[in-house]
Amino acid sequence: MKSVNDLNQLLRKNWTVLVPYIVFITLTAIMFSVQPGTFGFTYMATKMDAAITLIIVTVGQTIVLISGGFDLSVGGVVSVTNSLVAVNMQDSPESIFVWTMVSLAVGFGIGFFNGFVVAKTRMQPFIVTLVTLSVCQGWALLILRVDGGSVPAAVASFFTQRVGGILPISFFVIVIIIVVWLFFKRTPTGLALYMVGCNANAARLNGISLTKMYIFAYSLSGVCAAVAGVYRTALVASGSPTAGTAFTMLSICAAVIGGAAISGGVGGIVGAVLGALIMRGITEILVFLHVSSYLTLLVQGLLLILAVTITSYSQLQKKKRGNL
Repeated sequence: MKSVNDLNQLLRKNWTVLVPYIVFITLTAIMFSVQPGTFGFTYMATKMDAAITLIIVTVGQTIVLISGGFDLSVGGVVSVTNSLVAVNMQDSPESIFVWTMVSLAVGFGIGFFNGFVVAKTRMQPFIVTLVTLSVCQGWALLILRVDGGSVPAAVASFFTQRVGGILPISFFVIVIIIVVWLFFKRTPTGLALYMVGCNANAARLNGISLTKMYIFAYSLSGVCAAVAGVYRTALVASGSPTAGTAFTMLSICAAVIGGAAISGGVGGIVGAVLGALIMRGITEILVFLHVSSYLTLLVQGLLLILAVTITSYSQLQKKKRGNL
């Protein structure tokens, strides 16, 4: 009886953790009901490939949200790296390696700049990352004025292959991300990231360098966006200067639906993965039902409002219980 009461109390305190899982299961059931003939391993592998770039960007966005900030520049980084690879990568091992590393360096550099400026100037992350987003969008247009470019066949083949004829590469990427996160969040750096997001002043008084943590979070977000840009180029086999336009809004929405709080200190990568899959699943259902793309944006915005409301309510309830 005591264990049941303890479980009920635990669920009351942490019920928001279950929200992305419940939504994901419900959404999967709806997708199965509206598309029963196509729902199988091949279908899921295809949709996993379609969602992987958003998943990777959402992972980086979640890290920044946990630290107490948010990153609007991710869409711009995706556009820049997608354009760089599509225009410059040639069909040789040296070129593939060089331009992959250049893309990752670009993502890291933009993220490092964001984190450094936020840490040193205490400017709002919204302003700092909005500026870098604008710069990146202009940069992408300088690299590639219209959709085009190409990617080496070997790169496209690697990222779109099926291991054992069933499992896509994206599945293994997701598994690696989750395993690394489960280890990382228990490290001193992982714990410090949550402390900074919960209370930056308290973290600083306990010897945690806010500058290092902000630079770490934003740099990781930049690298994730760059990886997503390269991955997208391989999947689509071409580039676009507007490839990342939708990723800023979608990544924030997916991260919050996955349990991250705009206020910081809350969230996780498993929830981020589910949040990204939920966003892609909702889009898939709306497209199947022939719903206008304008309404799709409306639904995504309403979901973000609902997710923020639920998270804020949960945080308020925790604060009230803490004051009792």
